[in-house]
Amino acid sequence: MRFPRILFAGIIASAVLSSCSNSEELSNQQENSFLHVEKQVDKKEIAFNLIDLMKNQNFQSKTLHLLELQEPSVALSKVLKESADCVGKMTSYQDLTQKAQKLESLAYSEAPDKIEILELWMLNSTKTNDFSNVLFSFAPEGDEKTWSSIKAFNMNKEVVYLDVNEVPEQPVIVIETNGFETLKREVELMNAYLRKEGVQNSRFEKLGANLSNLNSKAQGLETTKLDKIRLNDDEEPWISGAAEIYAITSGIKDADNSPEIKIIPMYYLDHDGRDYYPNQILLFWDDYQYQAANIQLFEKDDNTNYKDLVSTIVNGVFQIVGTVSTQPWVNVLGQVAGAIIQAMPNQWYTNNDDYVDSFYTIEKNKSYSNYYGARGNAKVNLSPFFVASN
Repeated sequence: MRFPRILFAGIIASAVLSSCSNSEELSNQQENSFLHVEKQVDKKEIAFNLIDLMKNQNFQSKTLHLLELQEPSVALSKVLKESADCVGKMTSYQDLTQKAQKLESLAYSEAPDKIEILELWMLNSTKTNDFSNVLFSFAPEGDEKTWSSIKAFNMNKEVVYLDVNEVPEQPVIVIETNGFETLKREVELMNAYLRKEGVQNSRFEKLGANLSNLNSKAQGLETTKLDKIRLNDDEEPWISGAAEIYAITSGIKDADNSPEIKIIPMYYLDHDGRDYYPNQILLFWDDYQYQAANIQLFEKDDNTNYKDLVSTIVNGVFQIVGTVSTQPWVNVLGQVAGAIIQAMPNQWYTNNDDYVDSFYTIEKNKSYSNYYGARGNAKVNLSPFFVASN
């Protein structure tokens, strides 16, 4: 169960209209340049190669161990590296290694147009230790609302059809190209682009260092952290796997009403209908001129290019800067949050769960308990948290 894959986007409707032609041109260029790569990502072929390797008991044992520890998935390159000593000379191993390395090389290049990383995750709803009947599958193409069944393959490479909504009792290993690892890379690049364009400060570049390097005027950091979160249940197909949720935080950073926007991954938030206690900082108050900010939740969309999305955000930011500098800041704060939703592609509105939720005008030094978002789709506990410097 999961929310449909959505990637957050940003900004005002006028900005979307003004950048439409550029986005179409960019999308065409990306489609042409990566056509040869997409043809090589044949998930059926990958499944058959994986089945060949799984017949080796050492490979099977190591792979199942990694998948049982998944959080929430495992890069195929890691699986292959762990088992190189027992299957490294097999043709199937060499073929999978080449494909996995090629996609990762593209993903971690300086400015990739498209990011796809081969990953595996395992559904084991009955917690069985018997994997003799394990299946291998992947999500069908196209709109999930049109899926009539899920195609899978057994260890003899025979086709098995599974129900779209009923979770199978036997274990299933799922092949993914737009999962957890892809999301990590996309967030990294999107935040870097926001910093480059001047709508995000350099805090995230420094988060790998000690917090003492991030001292605010108060000799520490005044923040708001997420203590608890729960997403409502949905009826999405099991093959879609764990959710990939991100937060977009937004606020006003100066007297000119310039927005400050960050994209914050919530890697732990992989299923709905559960309580999570992340203790995660979402708002850094010295980023903002005023003591209120927004938190909005979205999920990654496999079919949306991260460059198009971040470009839309930046274009919208400059539209805002040019039109709202004389308005009261609290009005602008609301416009920024509304703009992030308005700029989403029209097709995202065809499903009510596409956009997860928004928490508007979250105040500094205020606690929120069992607090619902505007859509009633997410419930959170938020609290002020001061990080003292060393």
